[in-house]
Amino acid sequence: MSEETPEVVYVGLDWAALVHAVCVMSAAGKVLAQFTIEHTAEGIASLIRRLAKHGDPELVQIGIERPNGRLVDLLLEAGH
Repeated sequence: MSEETPEVVYVGLDWAALVHAVCVMSAAGKVLAQFTIEHTAEGIASLIRRLAKHGDPELVQIGIERPNGRLVDLLLEAGH
């Protein structure tokens, strides 16, 4: 019996002062989701919930232009 290898999903997160743009893509380059979130506690919580629908946080790889900040901290705490 063979097991399927879980697929990595890639997320581009465009940092902005008030609203962040998010694009989720499969490893094959197919756009799975595009949306924006507000830079608020609820917006970030919504982002983490939406990303959870795409698989294990370890397999949801996020590219973001900042190495620090509350958003980055919360994504790391969620397992990304």
